[in-house]
Amino acid sequence: MTSGKIRVVLDTSILVSALKSKNPERSPAWRILKALVSGEVENYLSDEIWEEMSRVLMEIAEGTKREILALQILTLVKRKSIVVQPEPKFSGDAKFIKKLKDPSDAKFFDVAYTAKADYIISENTKHIVQMRDEATKTYRFDGRKVKILKAGEFVREVLR
Repeated sequence: MTSGKIRVVLDTSILVSALKSKNPERSPAWRILKALVSGEVENYLSDEIWEEMSRVLMEIAEGTKREILALQILTLVKRKSIVVQPEPKFSGDAKFIKKLKDPSDAKFFDVAYTAKADYIISENTKHIVQMRDEATKTYRFDGRKVKILKAGEFVREVLR
């Protein structure tokens, strides 16, 4: 599991952003997916995250011209990601859940903890992004930290 690559956990919102993008060449979400394909980043997910990604993307694309694109995005993410069995570090923590405001988003933190991810990349500002310290853009736990960045921030600050 130690490869020297940038370890990330992509939130479902990044895939939704890619799916809805009108201009993939300018889309930070697409730049991140390209980095996943090229091996610049290593994405980690759990079965639970995969189920959410699949369900949400297919619900959005159903009956539209984007169904094939949704399947392509999902195939790319599944093929290029590492599936882990996360420790329920955060999903079992009532204090954390109260601050997060959406218990279903704890799974992204559980995977980040288990995979020792460097970043959680999310557009979910109501729940995930609001957990970070705004000055450092990090969330600290057990002497460790994970940066929580929006797609554009990740592209500007990490991928360039």
